[in-house]
Amino acid sequence: MPTSPNHHLHFAHIARREARRLCKAARSDALTDALPALRRLLAAKLFDKHSLNTLYRQRASVQLKHCLSAVARESGFDDWPSVLTHCGTMPPEATLRWRLRAADLPYPNHWFSDHAAARAWQAEHGGQLIPYGEQAVVLDDSPESHSVA
Repeated sequence: MPTSPNHHLHFAHIARREARRLCKAARSDALTDALPALRRLLAAKLFDKHSLNTLYRQRASVQLKHCLSAVARESGFDDWPSVLTHCGTMPPEATLRWRLRAADLPYPNHWFSDHAAARAWQAEHGGQLIPYGEQAVVLDDSPESHSVA
């Protein structure tokens, strides 16, 4: 389904917000914030000559432009300008995974280390599969999972 120009701008806005969040986390002194963010930058092939340890020691050099490129690549684009000039369709999964952190997720939800395991569980139990990097989460959509005891 084609997106409208307004929808596209909305995606670019969400992607830029995610890049700013990624940049802040990558520069953080807290290992629990910095390491996952730096792993995302390495997975996007932005710092090929750095190990995770080296990149952590040099995390102050991470710039917003690096994070914009990482978010673009995670969304299936080559670079950030491609996001801004894209006029085609955009799968909703591209923004769903960035919203997982702040979302009021229904419970239970089930995390998997790879997409194949998540798809297998989803085929048997149902729910909504959301890719998250190499991992995936399946949100349980059964009515009994949303009731409060």
